[in-house]
Amino acid sequence: MCRIIVINRGENEIGTPREFLEHFGFMPSNPLKQTNIDECLCQFDIEGTFKRNNIPFKISDGDIYVGMLDDVMGDDDELDNLTNNFDTVIVLE
Repeated sequence: MCRIIVINRGENEIGTPREFLEHFGFMPSNPLKQTNIDECLCQFDIEGTFKRNNIPFKISDGDIYVGMLDDVMGDDDELDNLTNNFDTVIVLE
């Protein structure tokens, strides 16, 4: 299953490099030099592209969320919530 980029909790969904270009104004990094911009984003480095362009994002269930991130529970947030729910932390040496 291909990744999608969700903008503002679903206001827009981006699934192809062409849609990415139309929304962001530049193409995502393409390490494999894929030429068909109407196919999925799987061969593109979306995370690296966002990091290089200082675009905040979260990943949740394989999809990438951009905008209105306060309301998005990212995969890393779920791990933080699991570890923050304990009252006592035991460190083993």
